[in-house]
Amino acid sequence: MSLLRASSEAVNTDVKIEQLEDGANVEHGSALVRYTESAVRLDSDLTESRDHLLRIAGAQALVEAAATVSAFEGLNRIADVTGIQLDSGLVDESADFRSDLGIDSYAGATSTKSHGSAQRADNVMGIFR
Repeated sequence: MSLLRASSEAVNTDVKIEQLEDGANVEHGSALVRYTESAVRLDSDLTESRDHLLRIAGAQALVEAAATVSAFEGLNRIADVTGIQLDSGLVDESADFRSDLGIDSYAGATSTKSHGSAQRADNVMGIFR
């Protein structure tokens, strides 16, 4: 989300957390969100959402979506089991939306301690201070 926020600012576009569920104005965004949520949750909707994404966006988009979901799921699991903490810059940068999304209540969040209040970085690299 921090990188999405920084990227959207770089191209002078405002993306709000609430827009993410609707696809954040990305082509086929709502279908991508539906597929991603179904894949992560292993919902009974997975086959239908996958078929829908294939119909409207094509095979390449489906493969790229599946690869992206898989990569993020794998990286998140590795980070959780090893107890990797967020960089201090990312902790401050993401404090507001972690709270809004309820991420701080996840078990893996115990690995990361906030060092203050939400603080915006001056640029994308500032997130990783």
